[in-house]
Amino acid sequence: MAVTPNRQKGRKQQAPAKPPKAESTTRFDSTALLDSLPFYVMLVDEHHHIIMANQAVTKHLGIKPDDIVGGYCPEVIHGTKGPWYACPLEEAVKKNTAVVIEAQDRETGRWINSAMYPIPNLPENQKVFFHMVTDITDRKLAEEQVIASREQLRELSRHLETVREEERSSIAREIHDELGQTLVTLKIYITWLLRRLSTAEVTAPEQTKSIYGLIDSAINTVMRLSTELRPAALDDLGLVAAIEWQINEFKKWTELEYHFISVPKKITLERDTATALYRIAHEALTNVIRHALATRVDISLKKTARSLTLTVEDNGKGITDEKVNDPRAFGIVGMRERIHLLGGEVKIEGKAGGGTIVKVILPIASK
Repeated sequence: MAVTPNRQKGRKQQAPAKPPKAESTTRFDSTALLDSLPFYVMLVDEHHHIIMANQAVTKHLGIKPDDIVGGYCPEVIHGTKGPWYACPLEEAVKKNTAVVIEAQDRETGRWINSAMYPIPNLPENQKVFFHMVTDITDRKLAEEQVIASREQLRELSRHLETVREEERSSIAREIHDELGQTLVTLKIYITWLLRRLSTAEVTAPEQTKSIYGLIDSAINTVMRLSTELRPAALDDLGLVAAIEWQINEFKKWTELEYHFISVPKKITLERDTATALYRIAHEALTNVIRHALATRVDISLKKTARSLTLTVEDNGKGITDEKVNDPRAFGIVGMRERIHLLGGEVKIEGKAGGGTIVKVILPIASK
């Protein structure tokens, strides 16, 4: 049988007393804590005087902490009688807030991260700052190597794009000039042969008609392939005419409503620039046809004194941010790379009410 403790009627039971807090046996020595850091730190006042420093100054600067206490920080660290050009203390004092900068030492060439943090809860007339300095040269060198690698890749991309366009032009010329002319010549020979056949051979004209049909089909294929590889209008008449030709080609097998405007109506560009913009316009229009489920697309090309802007806007289902940033969306990646090589940018976004806008902005260098 459970035993119930006696309780006095009308009186609340008192909670058991809490045991006394145990005294902490661990004490952190602030000096030892700072000395354990691999980078050097100092306390400085608002006039650049060193109040204290940790042991890391010996490793990084070759001086003992006790020997620099009371010294003028810019002179001790940088050998200058006045404030160092990249010292964050002046700004930290003025704003009374933390200031962090990255700078390269002109003497050593090393990169440093220099940070100043105001120590709070001090008297108004006393301003002391925690100064932390980290050598970030290795990180900077790594960043420069990454940037250099990216530039090399872009230069390679530029070279490959130039070679590819030259190859396209060469193949287009070969197809048009050699194969196309051969087929036309063959058609002429067959015509000549037909005229000399005996009228009694009634089957020959019927066979010749079939041959005519095959040759005409081959000629049309040759012209189509030649134009797709490198539209003659792009080289002969310019970008505006090439875009108009491409729109007319799309109209033959799509039901989209196309609207194209160019301001001014004739725009003269360098060959590489015209090629890049034509390829981007072609890719954007192809994407509209394949994916947008649109009924209308508006294309505009506008040139000002400072920039050239190509815009392709549709009223379809709209592109998602995931698709815009998908590294496997090679068409979009290709558009960005093409225009980046010319110093421009491509902006692609879905509209709130549906549809997608592709905007290409290319700065024009002032002469």
